[in-house]
Amino acid sequence: MRQWKGRQVILYHGNNGHTQKVRGTLEKWDDIRKCVILGPKMLAIPFENITHITMLPPGRERKSRHPARLNTFGYVMNVPLQFDNAIHFQSAVTIWRDDQLIAYNVKLVSHSADHVTLEDGQTLSKEEHLFVVRSLRGEL
Repeated sequence: MRQWKGRQVILYHGNNGHTQKVRGTLEKWDDIRKCVILGPKMLAIPFENITHITMLPPGRERKSRHPARLNTFGYVMNVPLQFDNAIHFQSAVTIWRDDQLIAYNVKLVSHSADHVTLEDGQTLSKEEHLFVVRSLRGEL
């Protein structure tokens, strides 16, 4: 069963005569917790409840009904946690200085209390610039 890790499957599970069908990616086969982890929602399904697993044929993977794309509006970043998240999630950031556009859809590399470093190496002052982050909508 370990060869199915990372593959799209249909997993039938249940108990007391009730069976449910779940479709997803087999993320992990956990012998310690005696369960499989099924993505993208990271469901833990105990071995004892699994009745049948079927691998989806190539090309039958589920396509996202809502593919990920940038939101049409952004949020002004003020709090350090917002900068941390923009760096961690590699979010698209637009940078303004007064009414002049400095950078469009760039990624941040690091930040301190006073400065932000962009992916191209530029260091900009938080006090003099306005940083607008755009979140993703949809499913990755």
